[in-house]
Amino acid sequence: MSEPGESQRREEAPSVEPSTPRSSIWQGFLGTASVVAYALLFELARNLVLNSLGESPAVKVAAGTLRWLSVLVVAAAAVYVGYRFVQRYRERIRTANELAMIADLVEPGVKVPATAAEEEAEAAAAAAYELHIETAWDDEVIAVVRDLPVHEFETAALLAVLTAALDAPARLPIAQGAPRPTAPVLLRELLEHDPPRVEIVGAQRYRLRRAPLEPRRSAVITGPEWPMAVTALLHYYADQATRWAFALDSVRFAAGARRWFEAQEPDLHKLVTACASRGTEIPATAAGELVRIGDALDAWYARIGDGACQATLAAALCDVNGLKKVVLQHDLALMRAGRLDGRPKRYRPRNLSTSLAARWEHHAALRLLTVAPGNQRRPVDFAAVADQLEASWWLLPREDVAGEVCALINLAVVHIHQGRLDAAQDRLELAESLTRTGRDPDGRAQIHETLGVVWWARGGFRRALRCWQQALTAYRTLDDKLGTARCLQHLGSAMIIAPGLGGTLLEAAQSSSRAEVQRQASGWLAEAQHLHPTARYAEHYVAKARSALAGTGLDTLAHIDRWPLPITDPAATP
Repeated sequence: MSEPGESQRREEAPSVEPSTPRSSIWQGFLGTASVVAYALLFELARNLVLNSLGESPAVKVAAGTLRWLSVLVVAAAAVYVGYRFVQRYRERIRTANELAMIADLVEPGVKVPATAAEEEAEAAAAAAYELHIETAWDDEVIAVVRDLPVHEFETAALLAVLTAALDAPARLPIAQGAPRPTAPVLLRELLEHDPPRVEIVGAQRYRLRRAPLEPRRSAVITGPEWPMAVTALLHYYADQATRWAFALDSVRFAAGARRWFEAQEPDLHKLVTACASRGTEIPATAAGELVRIGDALDAWYARIGDGACQATLAAALCDVNGLKKVVLQHDLALMRAGRLDGRPKRYRPRNLSTSLAARWEHHAALRLLTVAPGNQRRPVDFAAVADQLEASWWLLPREDVAGEVCALINLAVVHIHQGRLDAAQDRLELAESLTRTGRDPDGRAQIHETLGVVWWARGGFRRALRCWQQALTAYRTLDDKLGTARCLQHLGSAMIIAPGLGGTLLEAAQSSSRAEVQRQASGWLAEAQHLHPTARYAEHYVAKARSALAGTGLDTLAHIDRWPLPITDPAATP
């Protein structure tokens, strides 16, 4: 994407028309006015034919055909209206279910930083952890916990595991024995034992410290308790991850969801990879729960742009026991890992099949933009990339708003590189219309960010600044550090080049001179570097600011002093 200081206006290609429609072609044809007009037109034509040519058999056939055409137009309009009503009703139900799923979430607060000594102590304790095996102790339930893929749990997860292991014999009448304690009682006994068999390692976090030698691993894995415990463990974390993944797309919960994933992602990634490494030991019933965790983490990695972790996790999921039997999910994991050699086959249900095919087209388009070996940029066929991105957009189900927005933004970026600014703006306006109901707030912020690049390239500097201000306000609300860094870089570099526009971004007292505007802009660029160390142009424009401020008595800022004025998005409905 072009930076403000390097964007140049390019001529549009007048012979190339945008092929992606702004809306469904049927909406124009089947609008109320159009339906009435077509029906009246066919009826008028019928009357003219009858009055002019008489009652001959041929005329009667033509008149009947015209009448049926008017009836078909009205019937088609009624079918379309009914279809749209059903779609809107399903959308309302789905949205209501998602909101109910996340309504009772409690957002985690901002993490309190630990001192260097505390961090060193925690790292040393984690490195020194060792599970002690006691030979004089025999306990089937704790042996189940001993052989789980992980030994550190949240309180609710550990209670779910203990409950599943304790209740397993009750599901097998022939194996029923003496009554067992409940999970909370058993946990208290493990904590109060001398020495403790379970230790507290943080707020509501426990770690197994001592475990019995008997029964052995082979006996535990084949028993009924272990599969139920593993499934209960994965089900708990899958429910949590799925709910917070939905919260990522909510304006209200997005910031808290980001903090939750930042805290939980290492443990979830470790859990999935540990289960995948156990091979056939993991019951097939747990494959679905692992897929749910993988989908939630994939949404998080896509949001933060971490393709390496995304591919690593997908590669681990490819080896999960039982997943190969679910062809659709297995192909999805192969595609995320970069192992799917050909376009996926057709599956049922159809919307999942077309969604997977759309992602295949999208990945194929992005592969055309990769760097060739030897760090040499190979010539990019932007026309071919645009065609594949458009094919991906057409294949996506209409209810996949986030997928549509992603494809349209990427398509707009390709058009910017082609110099087709009208086409890029058309794609972005279509994507913007899809997010007005509050869906995909992060995608909406990126739409405004990209639209700012288009306006800057057109010469609409003030509109570009407004778009970037809207995007920056949204990114800060969503606690999106990378997006915030990009917008600060856009605005900072723009102010270094055009400090006379500083009154748009700063209050009057802070924009008293162009030198002061450039000084504040250097702080935005410094913050962009802090939030996004690999920012490409920040250092370049900081050097320009340092040169511009030479001799003014002012120096560049090493941190942000005043944020650009916020602008809320009036069109978005949370």
